Amino acid sequence: MSQLDKQIQAIKEIYREIDKSKSRIQPVIIGKFALTVYTQGMYPANMISFLFPDIKLLTKVLKNLGYQPMGDFWTRGDIVVEVSKKFELIPTGTFNQIEVDGSIINVISLEDLLIDMMRECLAGDETVCQLIETLIRSYKEAIDFHYIFQNLRNKKAVAKFKEYKKLTTN
Repeated sequence: MSQLDKQIQAIKEIYREIDKSKSRIQPVIIGKFALTVYTQGMYPANMISFLFPDIKLLTKVLKNLGYQPMGDFWTRGDIVVEVSKKFELIPTGTFNQIEVDGSIINVISLEDLLIDMMRECLAGDETVCQLIETLIRSYKEAIDFHYIFQNLRNKKAVAKFKEYKKLTTN
């Protein structure tokens, strides 16, 4: 079983346990693991990052499943889960529901992921800039650029997104 398969199984297991608690919502996958989802595994992440408002419930579930805490990270064998508190990543609460192996998982919207990645790009991470360009090329028909421009406060980020968008129309 590949690392990605193990991570997917871990996500499904965590979702099942949260379901048992009668929570009406499930965690949203963010960060590099969201990138793994959108690139269909071409950009593997070494950890699963969850955003979930009920941190107490999520940490209880992780503990009950045998994960050990290490700060904001929880580990069990070679699976690492990050419990993120970056709620500003989802300004309007948008996420996508994606079917994986017969289960539905919540993943940060591609637009919000791109906005978050742009911060790293503008900080000088050229690899992240290239990944943004690749995602825009791959999903150009599906990306809501109006949403992106509406939710950006940084003029440099707006200019960079316009540059990438222009590249995809050629």
